[in-house]
Amino acid sequence: MRVILYKHTIGCLLLFSLNLVFAQKTYNTEIKSARLNLEGKSLSGYSTQFDFDREDVRKGWWEYAREFGSPLNMKTYYKITIPSETTDGNVDLEIFTQTTEIKGGSSFFLGVANKKYDEQAKSMILDFKKNIYIDYYIELITFRIDKSDDLGKQYRDEELERKRAEILKQINQLEEEVEWLKNKIKTIEKSN
Repeated sequence: MRVILYKHTIGCLLLFSLNLVFAQKTYNTEIKSARLNLEGKSLSGYSTQFDFDREDVRKGWWEYAREFGSPLNMKTYYKITIPSETTDGNVDLEIFTQTTEIKGGSSFFLGVANKKYDEQAKSMILDFKKNIYIDYYIELITFRIDKSDDLGKQYRDEELERKRAEILKQINQLEEEVEWLKNKIKTIEKSN
């Protein structure tokens, strides 16, 4: 009996704490023109802010960038060189990114050495931002589905009707949260 009560209490506390965490993440499409000096080059590009910590954004960028290039970790920034044969140009395209810690999250800069690709840089930073938030919400959905499955097993094993009703209420709450998160993803996907 104590074990079941303990699991129930831990489960409720975990759900409560996760609700606080995911309620704090807010996606927006705010992008600002920015300049940064790296490797002796004055780069024009774009900057945006995330309410994720610096290392989460750096890790997200690393995974995102590996889809189209090989990001080089230069300690304070990443550099990606895309060969000219894939960009229909005469020279290799160099992309530079830098993530800095700010109060409440991190700031992310993406710039290109060639101004010809400014519009693509803007599209890329927006796509990356969408990607990182969608991945985050998918993780939350997966967690809630797993928790709901665990509660479903507890429901089947529980003999007391009152306990079954409590478990069912928790399952319904998780299902509502999953629907809310799915709608957040749909909103992000539709944004520019």
